[in-house]
Amino acid sequence: MINKNYRQFYENLFKQILSSRAKSFFDEAALPSYTHKNRLMSYIFWDRLNKVFQLSGELKGKKVLDFGAGGGVTFKHLSVSGALISACENEFFELTQLVADELGIKVPVFKDIMEINGVKFDHILALDVLEHVDKLDAVLDKFIELSDKNTKFIISGPTESFIYKIGRFLAGFKGHYHLRDVYDIETNLKNKGFKMKRLKKLYFPVTLFRVSLWTLK
Repeated sequence: MINKNYRQFYENLFKQILSSRAKSFFDEAALPSYTHKNRLMSYIFWDRLNKVFQLSGELKGKKVLDFGAGGGVTFKHLSVSGALISACENEFFELTQLVADELGIKVPVFKDIMEINGVKFDHILALDVLEHVDKLDAVLDKFIELSDKNTKFIISGPTESFIYKIGRFLAGFKGHYHLRDVYDIETNLKNKGFKMKRLKKLYFPVTLFRVSLWTLK
């Protein structure tokens, strides 16, 4: 899934992009995390992405929505796997488009998920984004509207544990305050009728991130 060439493509591109802006500008798009000089820090984020791809399964011909796509780190894998990619990104809209262009692939990028209509997705990815969403209830309702009974939802989110916060501080990240942690997100999903099918924790004994696969009941 993610090999040396995959990482190098994104790391080289992200370093160029990072050099064009203030130091903390792309913190919440995770660009500094994927390119961090501390190899453990960058490993965690790339491994987290590998966990997402492991949960995704077969993607050929599947319609995939990457919600909060940011730096488009899923695009290369999705494209090679034959998926039909759509993306939603508000704050870093131009970044998402730029990455798709650099990969030479066509990805419709929407600024607002409410703009997407008349389509049912096979996969919806929401990776480290739902903790930032103000109107989470409305977004989850839209996820349901864009899905059928077989749609797979894959989410990733931070635990906001004491160790997580220390690691974030030591890594030099500031960024925006998270409105909720991954446990709150999971509770909201359950309340909306989603059912967790698989869960991966990064890492025992101190969980920093939880990556999970959900379907509608």
